[in-house]
This record gives sequence, structure tokens and C-alpha cells, in this order.
Amino acid sequence: MRLVPLGGLGEVGMNCLAVDTPTSRLVVDCGVLFPGGEAALGVEIITPDLSYLRSDDRPVVAVLLTHAHEDHVGALPYLLREHPDAEVCGTRFTLAVVKEKLAEHGISPRMTELAPRTPRAIGGLEVEPLQVTHSIPDAVGYALRTPAGLVVHTGDFKVDWSPPDGRLLDVRRFAELGDEGVACLLSDSTNSERAGQSPSEREVGESLARIFGTAQAKGRVVVAMFGSNIHRVQSVIRAALQHGRKVCLLGRSMQQNARLALDMGYLRCPPETFVDPEAADHFAPRELAVVCTGAQGEPRSALSRLALGEHPTIKLDKGDLVVLSSRTIPGNERSVANLVDHLVRRGCRVLSTLADGADLIHTTGHASQGEQRMMIDLTRPRSFLPVHGEFRMLAAHARTAEAAGVDPRGCVVAEDGDVVELRPSGLAAVLPGAASAGRIYLDSRGAFADVGEVVLRDRKLLADSGMLVCLCVLDRKSGALLREPELLGRGVTGLDESRLAQARGAALTALEELNPAQRPDHASVEEALRRAVRSVFKKGFEKRPMVLPVVIEM
Repeated sequence: MRLVPLGGLGEVGMNCLAVDTPTSRLVVDCGVLFPGGEAALGVEIITPDLSYLRSDDRPVVAVLLTHAHEDHVGALPYLLREHPDAEVCGTRFTLAVVKEKLAEHGISPRMTELAPRTPRAIGGLEVEPLQVTHSIPDAVGYALRTPAGLVVHTGDFKVDWSPPDGRLLDVRRFAELGDEGVACLLSDSTNSERAGQSPSEREVGESLARIFGTAQAKGRVVVAMFGSNIHRVQSVIRAALQHGRKVCLLGRSMQQNARLALDMGYLRCPPETFVDPEAADHFAPRELAVVCTGAQGEPRSALSRLALGEHPTIKLDKGDLVVLSSRTIPGNERSVANLVDHLVRRGCRVLSTLADGADLIHTTGHASQGEQRMMIDLTRPRSFLPVHGEFRMLAAHARTAEAAGVDPRGCVVAEDGDVVELRPSGLAAVLPGAASAGRIYLDSRGAFADVGEVVLRDRKLLADSGMLVCLCVLDRKSGALLREPELLGRGVTGLDESRLAQARGAALTALEELNPAQRPDHASVEEALRRAVRSVFKKGFEKRPMVLPVVIEM
């Protein structure tokens, strides 16, 4: 029995875990990672390298989905393109979100709806969903009864004793599994460096209701958040109705998720609550609340368009209040700060997690140390594998497990591509780097265009140092130079006429030094030009541009 992390162990996002038995393979989640610095190089999303799933004859029988966040389901279309027979298993809301996502890619897989405390035989294992609390409806973990013993995967979770939807973490079931004997616990590590307990989502709802009733909410109230946080959307709707406001939803993902949640009963409000964006300007500012995406400063998001005055019907004015009801993802601080600047320029009052304030406008959907310790105490695992986090988070979670009494030899800190072996009555063992794993950089979500490491490196070089094109024209028969080399530079620092003259002279000398037998060979001519031009920039330049030789025969 082997557990093979293909993503999510070493980064926050891109969660994907292969569960291998002797005859079959299950996959738990298949998510994307949103780019940081790679975004400047044209990368839109990052998916796990799934080549390991083709490494032997074991079929991918099913994909078990814990919930519908992009970092857990976003790469599912790419997996199903290669494994079309895989069954997609998840809870009701998760499958509804995924079905629409896959339809955009033209994929219609076999789907099986699962419910907590209802075991099913899948791929030769008994699979039981476990109800957990997270920042999206219908989140679950899984209990897998395997030949090596009982494996419990928490998925993303927190301990919230008063969640808005009333669906508590199934503490009793986790405790019962602990009594049965857990061979290995895989647990969410995102907040493993944060002490104590996470605030309840209900507290955020109460805080938002207070904000709606304050003097600072005299104009429009705009609340920006992740489009999947249906519990938070419900809290904003409740606060808006209490203060006589209509609600306008902006952002494709917000509108899509809210529609699904309304249709399925996860979001409750009178039908007349909502107004279309096209009709929003018919209402006085104090009569309107806007719920939108874009709290991370995404360039073309709904909130960015509002901040720049580019929305066709809603124009923010002095006296409007904007609440950024989400944490700022590391790496997005500058984008969020720029967004706030634009909003303040329009006269808006902005509440965000960037600034300290008395109002609780966001809470995490992930367990902090106290809740992580509680999960370990409930399940009392023989071995422990922290998942979903950067390496320092995994290590911190492992220390919590050791403090809770788990055998240190069984507390395994693994990374993507490591293989964790489970044996009956034994502790987990790690085979470092035994599986192929990595990242696939995609230009477009729909085009399946893998940028590739080489292309990404070239883009980085071009962005960092610029490019020089060296053009020369040769006689097709004799190889004689018909005109002096020409150079064209783009993005090259310190490129003046003097330096260009040196580069042209170096290129000319290099061509003259080639013997007649080499001149008909394009590769030899191009390499000579490349070396000659680059040599001019070796001295006095910290950054050397990319040199692209172009040879034309006439």
C-alpha cells in the first residue's frame, strides 16, 4: 500500500494524492496552483505533473474529491483527458461545481455522489466520506480501509462549533475511527504555525452585520471575497436585508456558485433579494450592497473594474464602503495595496486585513494548532503524514503530532514525489523522490498549452536581460557576406550606438574567420554570430541579453 503525493506537499495548493493498491489506483483531489512570479511570464495556472499515473498498468479507478475549491479540483480536466474512464466521486455541491467546470472543457465523466457516514466499495477499498467544516459547503474527509489498515484523510478542515449551515465536524465519527485503530492520519497543515483556535464563521457574519449598521456604511457597501465562500455570501445577504438593501452579485465565479447554491438550497433568501448588475444604477447607494470577487487584486476581476471605474453600470463614489473579506494570499500584497489605493482615490472607505482593525471581516477555513491537536487526539494514529502546506508547515504539524504522543518514527514529513509505504502493523516509511512529480505551467486553462521549463526559462531571460537580433545576408552558393550584419535590440540596458557598432564589428569578424566549408552550414554561422555578439556584453554588463542570429541566403 503506497501513498504518493503529486502536489500539495511543499506548496499551498495543487493538492493531489495517489493511493496505490497492488491492483488499482485512487486519486484524492487534483487541484491547481495559481502563479506568483510566473504570472509575469504568461503563466495562468500551474497543475501537478501527472505522468506518475501512467507509470504502470494500474488504472486510475476513481478520483475522490474533498471539496470544490480550485486548489483541489482545478486540474481535474487535465487528469480526465488522460484517464477518461476514471469515476469522479464527491458530495452533492462539489459535483455540481465540478460538472459545470468539466462541461467547459467538453468532458462528461461518470460521477458518483457520496454522503458522509455512507461507505462504498471503490477500487477494491472501502471508502467512507467524513463530514468536516470548511469555507465551502459539503466538504468532507475520507476514511479508507486498505490492506495496510485504516487510513484517514481530513481534507481541508477546521473546528467550528457554530458554523452558519449547522454542519459540524463529525467529532464522534473521527473518535470512533480512532477506537477502531488508525494506521495513518493525513491532516491539513495550512495553519500549523498558528497557535490556538480559528474564529468561527458565525462571528464574521455578526461583525459584517454590525458594519452594515454603522455610520461608515452610508453609501454602497461592497464586500469582496472568494466566490466559493457561500457561508460568507449568506452572511452578507442577511446583513443587507436587515438594513433594507438589495444585493448585486458581480464576478463570474460568484454568480455561478451563488446560482448553484440557491438551486440546491445551500443559500437561502427571498427571490426579490437580488438585482441584476444592469439595473444596479437604478438604486440609491444606501439601498445597494455589492458582493463580488477580486479581493486579491486580480487585474480583470469585478472589484478591480470597480476600483478603476471601468464597470459599465456601477460607479463607486465618495462615501461608499468596501470590505475586503478575505486574507491576502502571500505574494499578492502589492496587488491588494494597489487595489486599495485606487479605491481610496475614488473616495471609498476600505476595510481590509492589511490594516489592523476592531472588526472581524475574515476567518480562515483551516484548522490552527489547537484544532489540529484535537484531530490527532481523536484519531490516535499509528503513523502521521502532514499534508497541504509548505515544508515548514508540514514540519510544524509533525511536531504537534509528536507532542500529542504519536511515535516520532511514524511522523513522516514527505514532499511531492516521495512515496510513503504503509504496512500492516508497521510504521509509515518514506522513499524520497521515488515517483515522478513536478509542475506543469499552462498558458491558458482551455488550450492545455504546456509552457515547459525551457520556454519559461527563455521568457525569464527575455524579461530580465532583453534580446538582440543579429541579421546577416549570405550568398547561397559561395557563402560570401552580401551586406554588413544588422543588429536590433529590445529591452537591453545600456544599448547605445557605440555598443551596437562594437557588436556589428564582432559579428563581421566572426563571419570572416569562418572557413569556406563552414559558411553553408547555418548552425555554424549562427553559433559564430551568437558567441561574437554575446562577447561584447561580457564586460561591463551584469545582464547579458539573449542573442537571436538570423541568417538569410540570397
